[in-house]
Amino acid sequence: MSLSSRFSLRTAALAAAVALAAGCGSEVHDPPDAGGAVPVPSTVAASPGAVSPLPSPRGPRFERTACSPDGVRLEAREPDAATGLRGMRVTLVNCGDATVRLNGYPALRVLGENREPFEVRIVEGSATVPDPGPKPIGVRPGKTASIVVTWRNTVTHGTNVNGAFLEVVPADGRGPLAVRVPGGLDLGTTGRLEATAWSLP
Repeated sequence: MSLSSRFSLRTAALAAAVALAAGCGSEVHDPPDAGGAVPVPSTVAASPGAVSPLPSPRGPRFERTACSPDGVRLEAREPDAATGLRGMRVTLVNCGDATVRLNGYPALRVLGENREPFEVRIVEGSATVPDPGPKPIGVRPGKTASIVVTWRNTVTHGTNVNGAFLEVVPADGRGPLAVRVPGGLDLGTTGRLEATAWSLP
């Protein structure tokens, strides 16, 4: 074999090796299929007749009661806290088949873990959040109304209140519902809870 022929063979082999290396470095990989993604946890369903936690995967925790015999349930969002001030929205859901009539402020009690009531002064109206004031409203089936309760976590002297449930009587003639409060009702020694009137969204 001539010198020029051997040189041509070596050049061709070198070119083939370079092309192969370049091909390996530029390999395109398909994106992983959806089956490899981490599933977002689904909401935990409430068992009938129980107060069940329903953590939201992308929002604050909330708790709810079961639907009552007169067709309502309550939902309580995890309280917002800032420099000792707490605020929590409590939502009434009409889970029945008739319009629920509300007018003004609900009757409230702060309960402990064993449903024992605390000595707490309930104030109608709020000095810290807007209050729509008392007025008659109708909540149609599947719709909601809400109140906002506020309190301060101040500890000085006296009995320290750390409630677990908020008991709500939505209106005259309706039974009480006790909803667990995510994080608790840490009223400190203030013994005071403010609440707005019922309002529609």
